[in-house]
Amino acid sequence: MTITLISASFLGLLMIYLTMGVAKNRGRSKIDLGTGDDEELLIAVRAHGNFTEFAPLGLILIGLLEYSRVSWYLVMGIAVAFVVGRYMHGLTFGKFEGRNPYRFVGTLLTLLSILVASVAGLLKGYGLM
Repeated sequence: MTITLISASFLGLLMIYLTMGVAKNRGRSKIDLGTGDDEELLIAVRAHGNFTEFAPLGLILIGLLEYSRVSWYLVMGIAVAFVVGRYMHGLTFGKFEGRNPYRFVGTLLTLLSILVASVAGLLKGYGLM
């Protein structure tokens, strides 16, 4: 379960960073609950929230594929794409005026890695892989 452990560890560091961004903005704005009309706090909360919405499923899929002895290369590729995608999305959320190419690519990598992991899981689960 080394791939899952390393992936979860990198994602754990990102979670701490995003959580600290929320805490910093809550302290600055003096808003304890919700986001009020503070756009910076809203951005920090959504970056953190988006991370917590996707990270668990991605890690569960990676861990189950690794546990099921799916090809190391496939699991590693999925894990790298997922972790890089989450970092690209999380670290650049709200940092650009207009379209954010890093957030777009991060979202794309996240969704593609979950799609590939889900299909691989179904193939493995039905004995077709």
